[in-house]
Amino acid sequence: MSEVIRDYHYFGSCRKCGCQQQMLVNIDDMNRWNSQGVYIQDAMPYLTAGEREFLISETCEPCFDKMFADCE
Repeated sequence: MSEVIRDYHYFGSCRKCGCQQQMLVNIDDMNRWNSQGVYIQDAMPYLTAGEREFLISETCEPCFDKMFADCE
């Protein structure tokens, strides 16, 4: 598999705790997910589940885990 060119800097803040998040993604992959309806895990499989969740919900992984701690 060829290496993904991560050419877009995504910056955001967690809507729960306000911590700053940043990640590098491929801009074409971001557009496929954001505009073309491709599932995020298919468009950006190189991101962790926590990074993908942040893009979806603007919730960092620790806050997401706390919100659903009772569901395990």
